[in-house]
Amino acid sequence: MSVTTEGVRRRPNARTDMRQDSKEALSTDDESSSTCSNSVEDRADSLQRTSGANDMAANAPRHLSMTQLLLPWIGLVVWPLMLFLPLLLNHTSRYHYSVIFPRSWYTIDGEKWLDKSLEEGGIWEWGTGIYGGIKPLRHPLGLSLGISAVAIGHFFLQIYFRLHQQKILGETTPIQSRGAVDYDYSAALMNHLSQPGGFLALGLYLGITWVFDLLPPSYYSFSGGVQWTKVFFCLVCQDFVQHVMHRIEHVAHPKMYRISHKPHHKFTNPKLFDAFDGSMPDTTIMILMPLFITAHVVRTCNVWTYMAFGSSYANWLTLIHSEVMFPWEPTFRSLGLGTAADHHVHHKFFKYNFGHLFMWFDWIAGTYRNPKEVWGKEFNVGV
Repeated sequence: MSVTTEGVRRRPNARTDMRQDSKEALSTDDESSSTCSNSVEDRADSLQRTSGANDMAANAPRHLSMTQLLLPWIGLVVWPLMLFLPLLLNHTSRYHYSVIFPRSWYTIDGEKWLDKSLEEGGIWEWGTGIYGGIKPLRHPLGLSLGISAVAIGHFFLQIYFRLHQQKILGETTPIQSRGAVDYDYSAALMNHLSQPGGFLALGLYLGITWVFDLLPPSYYSFSGGVQWTKVFFCLVCQDFVQHVMHRIEHVAHPKMYRISHKPHHKFTNPKLFDAFDGSMPDTTIMILMPLFITAHVVRTCNVWTYMAFGSSYANWLTLIHSEVMFPWEPTFRSLGLGTAADHHVHHKFFKYNFGHLFMWFDWIAGTYRNPKEVWGKEFNVGV
């Protein structure tokens, strides 16, 4: 009984000693026991090292091939493709506009287009007869090319966006932390293209101002190529006036906001196809009026410059409504150029980032909010 009692009393102490110091507990064992103990320790150390290595591998940046690194940047090609038509018709000999179209369809001197001793074309004889106007109408060739330029640029944009959205060009990051909205792509695309306040309103505006000679004379001239400096000035002027109109819609009067801009603000987590989903008053105030003002401020553009500006503007305005970020956006933001995350800030919080293509006017007005301020909260980190 005494031995048994002693054994019972000693057993917990032995277990405690093993937990505290296994080497000391095993120091009185024979050689085979010591060897076994060392093997167990070696295996434990090996497992620990392997676990640590796995953790380091998991936390280390994944090695990407050169193709994987460069593939997302294919999207940069979409920017010159927005200008595909004016570049094609102006900078190729085979497809030059003077080779493709009859001389009577366009004017070289936009101002003296009615002086037949100086100008050979540009009058829309058929349209003038139909409408019975006192003054001849402008030939719609330039108008048709302008609308086609926007449509072709948008076609390339949609191809790129679909590849980007489906992660064929690499991983994508949703702007907002709640994730991108789910939608049927085909149905959303059809709704986007058929919005009365979108491309239809823009086409109607362009048709009226062009045919009825409401633009400065130089806008009808086919002389020269794309005037890049003036494209830039048009974009800046358009965005400045649009910024002012945008703020007026928000702050002028609640009733004005409800009628015009509020329908567009139902999208607090917008997607690309929501760009022109609003109301006709909103489109008139925010897009058409700035377009008309810009044309009469930057008065010396030719038809190619007007086409390049129109396509760049419409397609850039679409891109900033994207539900996922694009690879060029960090660089754009550092230059004050509008990004999808910048515009999501406006849709999410309403009182910041009234600019679209440029954030400069919000910088000046004190209404700019950097998406970084809500990283890890409402927005995903890095957008």
